[in-house]
Amino acid sequence: MSLSSVLNVARLPLSRFSVSRNTLSLVSAVRHYQNDRSRGSSRGRGGYKSFDRYSNGGRNRRLFKEEDSDDLKIDDKHFSKLIHYPKEENAEEITLDQLQEEGLLDKTLHKSISRMNFTGLTSVQQKTIKPIVQSEEQDVIARAKTGTGKTFAFLIPIFQHLINTRRDSQYMVKCVIVAPTRDLALQIETEVHKIHEHNYALKKFGCVSLVGGTNFGSAMRKMSSVRPNIVIATPGRLMAVLDQYADRYFKFVDFKILDEADRLLEIGFKEDLESISDTLNEINDKSPDHIRTLLFSATLDDKVQKLASKIMNKDECVFLDTVDKNEPEAHEKIEQSMVISERMAHSIYAAVDHIKQKMVSEPNYKAILFTPTVKFTRFLSAILRRELRSKLPVLEFHGQIDQRRRTNLVNQFKRDKSGLLVCTDVGARGMDFPNVTEVLQIGVPSELANYIHRIGRTARGGQEGSSKIFLCEEEMPFVDTLLRRKKVEIKIKEEYVPTEETVAAFSEEVRDDELLTEAITSLISFYRSALKEYGFHERRLLPEVASTFGLLLNDEQRKIPIHSRNVLERLGFSRSPLASEMFELQGDAIAQPRNSYNDQRRNQFNRRGSSSYQRGGKSFSSDFNDRGRQNNNNYGKKFYERKQGRNPQFADATE
Repeated sequence: MSLSSVLNVARLPLSRFSVSRNTLSLVSAVRHYQNDRSRGSSRGRGGYKSFDRYSNGGRNRRLFKEEDSDDLKIDDKHFSKLIHYPKEENAEEITLDQLQEEGLLDKTLHKSISRMNFTGLTSVQQKTIKPIVQSEEQDVIARAKTGTGKTFAFLIPIFQHLINTRRDSQYMVKCVIVAPTRDLALQIETEVHKIHEHNYALKKFGCVSLVGGTNFGSAMRKMSSVRPNIVIATPGRLMAVLDQYADRYFKFVDFKILDEADRLLEIGFKEDLESISDTLNEINDKSPDHIRTLLFSATLDDKVQKLASKIMNKDECVFLDTVDKNEPEAHEKIEQSMVISERMAHSIYAAVDHIKQKMVSEPNYKAILFTPTVKFTRFLSAILRRELRSKLPVLEFHGQIDQRRRTNLVNQFKRDKSGLLVCTDVGARGMDFPNVTEVLQIGVPSELANYIHRIGRTARGGQEGSSKIFLCEEEMPFVDTLLRRKKVEIKIKEEYVPTEETVAAFSEEVRDDELLTEAITSLISFYRSALKEYGFHERRLLPEVASTFGLLLNDEQRKIPIHSRNVLERLGFSRSPLASEMFELQGDAIAQPRNSYNDQRRNQFNRRGSSSYQRGGKSFSSDFNDRGRQNNNNYGKKFYERKQGRNPQFADATE
């Protein structure tokens, strides 16, 4: 019987139920095996080896992304105890005052939250806080949309628990929060400090963040001086700390919280998370099954379910699905629109023109502009600074900026009343910036779910917002995929055609051909990796991306110069007939002359059909045709990539 089947929940007409975890009784028996396997993992690269296969972690996981399967089932035969809670009961409006009156919220915590000008609990907070604080003998899995206040949905119960147990193990870590990125971990720490600031009586429950990109020794000195009750960490740094200081600080953990569990798995932290859970259980002073787990995730696919089944300790597990299965995943308070252009270069002009218009019409215009790759983010940020001429602050944000600088950028954008944050998908999840009224996107996201996470940076905390995505005609299959797999329909559509003045003005701002070259080649690598994910047409889309180079220079005949065959190989075009059409090949990048794409394929099959390929009285071409492969233009491509032992599709980081 599959462990993941226990968690199939969404098709049931319930928003909450409780189950006895008798089907998970074998988990402890396999923990040592899992821990042994994790010792051989490639944590630094986000991958792990399992028997005879290797699972790519990190960005390369996107290439093997399965079809979204967020619809879940539940079968009564898997549970010894199943308690139904009608939707109406769980949908009742719950207030902070009501929680205090029922004895579920301490007055010191109530005072702190009330002083933060909470107009009321969000829908997610109403559906999660009460079930979490009512019983500490249940694990919890909560599914919630982005931008719905889920951080306070677990911080309020954490503080309530610390208040209830304030006399036990006062100077030890009691709650461990694991976040997928440094930025999200630091943001959660900021929210904890807000609770401290609004009632100093709560400052005794100290908090320390343990994240990569910071000095390890300094973090340990802070752990020693603060003696925190709450630790917020990224998996890699937490693993390193546990290796050396587990017994000193983590023997009395009561809670572990996984925020954005689906994102943690996408990055490739599955085995690290299991190892962290095993370590905390093994050293726990009370019992190996003492620690309570709260898991928050925007999606509950099979991978999240399997992780949950391995790290949960309690006999009962409460499932809280705050998303109606019939409503789209995108936030309903976000007005979504798209701007369609004939050429990809025109999409860039359209975005710049839109920002200029908004800057004039809205003095406090504050927006986030998402782009596909780091190098394109650098290029576009430089262009926008010159185009806007300091009238609107432009901040560049991506994963290749060092942690201290990224923290300063986040704080600056939070403080600014107006501004534009140009970023990759590293800013798509977990980042909470006040008063962002619009999210812009040039091109498609690195994965389908990130469209939803991107637009979730606006309309935070019940406010309204808008999003606008700029696409060329060859990118339109993305819109169909978004509707089919995520039930997100972009109804407002506009068309854009640039003026000659716009084209000329933009080209004058392109002062660094090398920066432009790097930007467009990174886009080519990115879109080549996304062909299968979104159903793009390779022969039409990739040349269109490459043509952006000449169009942005106002010289359509110019092509990206490629001086080395190694560069072609890195881009994945060393054997592609598209190379001569897309690039200006120079030096050893010039290979022997190639025929056109169709001629090459036809000649290939003609050679295979020659008499020298006879086999058992039957020509090879006949046999080839019988197997239905003759018209498959991708024949041999997968074999070639396996033979090379690499994946040439990711030549540039997208975050």
